[in-house]
Amino acid sequence: MAQTMSPVARLWNLVREEKSEISAIYFFAICNGLIQLTLPVGIQTFIGFVVSGTLSASITVLITVLVLAVLLAGIIRVNQMKVIEKIQQRIFVHYAYAFADRIPRLDLKKVDGTYLPELVNRFFDTMSLQKSFSKLLLDLPLASISILFGLILLSFYHPFFILFGILILFLLWIILRYTGPGGLQSSLAESSFKYGLVGWLEEMARLVKSFKFSSGDLHIRKADAKTSNYLEARTRHFSVLEFQYKVLVAFKVIITAAMLIVGTLLLLDQQINIGQFVAAEIIIITIIASTEKIISNLDSVYDIMTAVEKIAKLTDKPIENGGTYSLEESEMIAITAKNLSFGYDDNPIFKDLNFDIQPGEKVCIKGRDGSGKSTLLKLLSGVYKDFKGQLLVNNVPIANYELLPLRKKMGILFQHENIFHGSLWENLTMDTPGITRGFINELCQKTGLQSFLSGLPHGYDTQLDPAGKQLPRSVVQKIMLVRALAHRPSLLILEEPFHGIEESFRHSIEKLILGIENTTVIVATADEQFANKCNLVIHLKDTSQ
Repeated sequence: MAQTMSPVARLWNLVREEKSEISAIYFFAICNGLIQLTLPVGIQTFIGFVVSGTLSASITVLITVLVLAVLLAGIIRVNQMKVIEKIQQRIFVHYAYAFADRIPRLDLKKVDGTYLPELVNRFFDTMSLQKSFSKLLLDLPLASISILFGLILLSFYHPFFILFGILILFLLWIILRYTGPGGLQSSLAESSFKYGLVGWLEEMARLVKSFKFSSGDLHIRKADAKTSNYLEARTRHFSVLEFQYKVLVAFKVIITAAMLIVGTLLLLDQQINIGQFVAAEIIIITIIASTEKIISNLDSVYDIMTAVEKIAKLTDKPIENGGTYSLEESEMIAITAKNLSFGYDDNPIFKDLNFDIQPGEKVCIKGRDGSGKSTLLKLLSGVYKDFKGQLLVNNVPIANYELLPLRKKMGILFQHENIFHGSLWENLTMDTPGITRGFINELCQKTGLQSFLSGLPHGYDTQLDPAGKQLPRSVVQKIMLVRALAHRPSLLILEEPFHGIEESFRHSIEKLILGIENTTVIVATADEQFANKCNLVIHLKDTSQ
C-alpha cells in the first residue's frame, strides 16, 4: 500500500505526524492575523479623529496600542520560528533513523537490481523538505488567516466586497486545479534527472582510473545528455510557475483597478467614509499580497511533495519479514534441505537439493562458476527466502525464525564485502558488546593480521578509509575473516575465505576454520585440499548445461 501512496497522501502523513506543532503555528497565525487587522482599523479611527478635528488623548492611546500590536506580532513571529525549527530538527532525525534502521533490513532479493549507494542520495531531499516545509509553515498560515479575516472585515464595510472574496477563492481554486498536477509532475521529473546526473558522477568517481585512462569522451557525453534532460525538465517546471504568476499579475491589476474604482464610487456616494475607504484599500492590498504569497509558495509545495516522494524511494523498499521462533543461547545449529530449488525469474540456479548438516560439522560447497554456490550461501543465511522445497534449521523452517536473534548466531563472509570508514576495532568487531581484546588478538595472530596490526601507530584505533582504500586485498580479506569469527558464531558461513591470502598463512587459517568447536561451518570454495578435510561436501551442478 505504501508503494502506491500518492505524494499528496505522503504530505498529509507528514502533516499528521507534526499535528500538535502545526496547530500551535496556526494558533500563532490567528493571533498574528487578528493583530495585523488592528492596523487598518486603527488608521480608520485615526483618520476619523483627524477629519472631525477632535485630537485628544485617545490618539496617544491609539498610537500606543498600534505600536504594541506591532511588537506583539513580532514576538509571535519569533515563537512561530522556534516551533518550525523544532519541526525541522525532528524531520531530519526521523529520516536519519528511518534510513539507518531500514537499510540493514532491506529484502536483498527484491532490491538486487538497485544500486543502494546511489539510492541513499535521496536522503539529501530531507534538506529540501526542511527548507520548504519551514517556509510553507511560516508563510502559508499567516497568509491564509490574513485572507480569511480580511474578507470578513471587508464584508462589514459593504456587501460588494463579498464578491471580491469569492473571486479570490475562485482564483486559487482555478490555479490549483489546472496547474497543480502539471507542476508536481514536472517537479518529480526534474528531481529524477537530477539524481540521474548525480548517479553518473558517482560512477565516474567510483571508476576514476578507468575514465582517467580512457581515450574517449564517454564521461562528458553522458554527463551532457543527463544535464540536458535536467534542464529540459526544469524549464517545463518553470513554465508552470511562470503561468501561475502571470495569472496572479493579471488578477492583481484587475482587482486593484476595480477596488479603487468601486471604493471611490462608494466614497462619493457616501456609502463609506474616508476612513473606511483607506482601511478597505489597506485590507485589499494585504489580501492581494497574501494571495501572491500563497501562489509564490506553490513551488515550495511542489518541492515538499517531490522530497517526500524521493525519500520514499528507499523507505518504501520491501524489508525482510521474519517469524517469532528463536534458538536457545547455547543451542548448536543443524541445517537440512529437502528438494531445495531456487532461481532468478525464469532462470533456475539449482533444483531438488537434498543434504543434512549436523551440528558442529564442517561442510564444503563445490561447483563451477555459475553453479549457485553464492546463492546457496544466501539461502542458508536467510538472505533469500523465496525458494521452493524445505530449508530447516534445527528441524524448524528458516522462515519461522526471528531474523535478528538468528543472525546474531551467524558469522558471515561473502565475496565483495569490504571495509567501512571507521576504526580497525569497529571493522573487526562491528562494535559488538562482549568481544574481548584478547580473543581478537588471538584471531589476528592465527589469520596473519598481527603483522599489519603491529605496524599501525594507533593500533586498533587506526581509522580505515572507506572500501579498504590503500590496504592490500589480503589484509582486507583477513579483516573480513576476523569479523566473521569475532563473536564466536554457532553457524559460520564463508565464501572463498582463502581468496587473496598468502600461502604462508593459508594453512593456519584452514586449521582455524576446521578446528572451531561447537560451530557449524559451511565454506564455498574450489580448494580440493580443504574439501577433503570436511565432514560433508555438497556438489552443485551447473543447471544451464
